[in-house]
Amino acid sequence: MQPIRVFDMHHVCETFDAEVMVDYDWMQIDEFKNRILAMQQKGVQFISLTDAYTHICNDKIRKKRYVVLTFDDGYKTLKEILPWLEEQEIPVALFINGKYLDGKSYRQHPKEKYLTKDELFNLISPLIEIGSHGWEHVDASKMSIEDFQRSVSNNEKVLQNHPRYVPYYAYTHGRHNLLEDKYLAEKRLIPILIDGADNYNDKRYIHRRLL
Repeated sequence: MQPIRVFDMHHVCETFDAEVMVDYDWMQIDEFKNRILAMQQKGVQFISLTDAYTHICNDKIRKKRYVVLTFDDGYKTLKEILPWLEEQEIPVALFINGKYLDGKSYRQHPKEKYLTKDELFNLISPLIEIGSHGWEHVDASKMSIEDFQRSVSNNEKVLQNHPRYVPYYAYTHGRHNLLEDKYLAEKRLIPILIDGADNYNDKRYIHRRLL
């Protein structure tokens, strides 16, 4: 069976800024476009995260080659690439940390910019899905279960009002523990990891890799 590859992106923009970016999280726009177009020319079909999960849960045979694009954190650089993805009719899932929608910065750096709440809530294209990345960009495996629960709950209060919200939770750095998995199951949130694995029919998780 063909795997479903789910890619995790952060910054796709013209200029790399070493003060607020790391090289493996950044891709120049033309390189990104060329990789996407090359995959399409090879017969790869880009689908939404929700469609991918439906395939994972239901497919007995999968001959098509599916790919999902996701972006973490909600950086303002999304505004440089989302219009092109929409022109190409390519679905994308955005995993958002709600704390930074009001102008705060994870690295507390004035040059690190995130989408504002208004900008996020104006992203209503049917090609976009909005999922949770926790209230703050904190390694969940290092949090107490009480802090993790608060992080999930605080973010859900913001994002569940978005018209394109979907019940997916992307673990920061892909790290987690069984108590956190159990809590997400109770909340009916589907966990997303990043660990380089390909997805076949693992209904517990969706795995991601860097593009």
